[in-house]
Amino acid sequence: MTHLSKMQKHLSALIWTLFLLAGLSLTAHAAEQQPLILESSKSFTDTVSGIKAAIKKKGLAIIFEANHKNMVEMVGGTETPSLTIGFAKPQMGQKVLSIEPLAGIEMPMRVAIRELKDGKVYVIYYQPSRMFAHYQNPKLDKLGKKMDKMVGSLAKAGTE
Repeated sequence: MTHLSKMQKHLSALIWTLFLLAGLSLTAHAAEQQPLILESSKSFTDTVSGIKAAIKKKGLAIIFEANHKNMVEMVGGTETPSLTIGFAKPQMGQKVLSIEPLAGIEMPMRVAIRELKDGKVYVIYYQPSRMFAHYQNPKLDKLGKKMDKMVGSLAKAGTE
């Protein structure tokens, strides 16, 4: 194995580690909570398009898109389509931060779309109320439950 290929393997491992850390909210309860996983009845492309359209329809902004497939290919690997979309609404972020300044780490909300090798497509996300639970703030709990419905509707818009 050449020095370059060893470096590529190490870089690939590092990138996957960073993806994993970015996908978790880095909260004390991140390891305890389970994401919601919806199987899509659509193709990867149509699932992504449906979620993006729903985000825009709700007046939300797409903050970032992390294309995991492209990142893996940059280090010589191969991967099925995988994308994480970060989205927010400034007014919602302002509410979260005014209620609990430390909850900024939970923002923006994220949804991941992943196609597996068998061709099945999944939408994966954490419910905001579960991400906010460890702050033990009743106002934030109430807002989190409202946000659960919004994020859930985005996921469903992409899968149905």
